[in-house]
Amino acid sequence: MPLKLNVPYSDKDVAKLKGAFWDLEQKTWFIPDHKDINDFQQWIDKSKVSVIIKSPVSIALNSSDCYKCANKTAVISIASNNFYHLGADENEDEKWFRADGLSFFSMPVFIENELADKINRLFPNYKIAYSKTAESSYWANHCDHCGALQGDFFLHSEPGGAFFPLEIEEYEQLTFITFPSKFDVGIDANYSWLSNADDIPNYAKSITLEEFLDQRE
Repeated sequence: MPLKLNVPYSDKDVAKLKGAFWDLEQKTWFIPDHKDINDFQQWIDKSKVSVIIKSPVSIALNSSDCYKCANKTAVISIASNNFYHLGADENEDEKWFRADGLSFFSMPVFIENELADKINRLFPNYKIAYSKTAESSYWANHCDHCGALQGDFFLHSEPGGAFFPLEIEEYEQLTFITFPSKFDVGIDANYSWLSNADDIPNYAKSITLEEFLDQRE
């Protein structure tokens, strides 16, 4: 899917010359898939975005034991098997690198509005909160029963955690919900490199957003 750009009016001719297009409906400049996003770095807000997820985005749904009340609670994570992340090349210049393979994104401090609004409506217990462990605020899960924050370290970094599955039985507990989007999605978050990333989707459930909504009714 195309990627939106933050092109000021004074740069519109330069952006167009490089191959950007204007979306009249969304009133935004964008670049199509076949273009190298590194040619458009100046119009990507890297102070906010460290990861660009190619559309569609997935929301991984699982359950976990609340550390406080011990009840089972639903937990989610943004996930993707096709994204770009910021890094440094051999000359230590910052650029975007493409990654293939399933990743769960943890401790997001920024999620683009369209996706953030969808998540907020469907999963109101996933919200910005301050973590004493991380000593920072990020989008985090909260217990459905007692409201306690469910820290991402336990969910993402502890082997066997909701988003660090090791066994087939743990893969099968995951459901990936496809969130459609006209454009790629920018976030600022940590990403995972799992040695079993190719195996997880073979056993996890995959459903569309419409199917998920039907199941909730």
